[in-house]
Amino acid sequence: MAKRLTELQKKDIIKSFVNGMEIKEISKKYNYSSQTISKQIKNILGEDEFKNLKLINSRRNKDKKYIIDSNFKEIEVSSKDKNSEVEDLAQTQQKSNENSNPNSFFEVIPLIEGVDLSNQKDITSIPISDIELPEVVYILVDKKIELEPKKLKDFPEWSFMPEEDLERMTLKIYSDQKNAKRTCSKDQKLIKIPDSNVFSIASKHLKAKGISRIIFEDALLSI
Repeated sequence: MAKRLTELQKKDIIKSFVNGMEIKEISKKYNYSSQTISKQIKNILGEDEFKNLKLINSRRNKDKKYIIDSNFKEIEVSSKDKNSEVEDLAQTQQKSNENSNPNSFFEVIPLIEGVDLSNQKDITSIPISDIELPEVVYILVDKKIELEPKKLKDFPEWSFMPEEDLERMTLKIYSDQKNAKRTCSKDQKLIKIPDSNVFSIASKHLKAKGISRIIFEDALLSI
């Protein structure tokens, strides 16, 4: 059954975030996923305030250095990775942005040293037990009230996943009834799930049907 944050924990999390602690640090401190921590902060503070504080917190970190790429976006470089190559890149990009015209192009060299790309494949999948779903959710079924799972590749926003994962059978659940209705076709029905814990409880049954992933908002949950 999914863990739920207490009101005291929520207050402590907000206090930690406002005081400059990063999401991943809060996640480790309270033993919840980063997605759950972010969701709780957004629910309490609102989307705009969350984004503003997140930007402020990132600039507070004195061990970080920012450089600007050719698209006028900030690239954050950890001071632990500072070396002559990174310094030269920062200086070159800064001079390029000062002297170049808007139509110029400057290639940003990817900083991949120390990154194990082979372990990034399934990084977006979160165990369903590690995320706090809303108490009430909605799901689309066929006219016979049967589940209608689709392959992950049928959802364009997840097309970057490995081919093996794209073949997984997936359900999509909604927290907003209006949003769910907008995607409901004539051959489908929208049903209300009054207790979202049913997905954890029925995980074995879902797996038996070949369903191993659930899409919820911008999260991909593994069963």
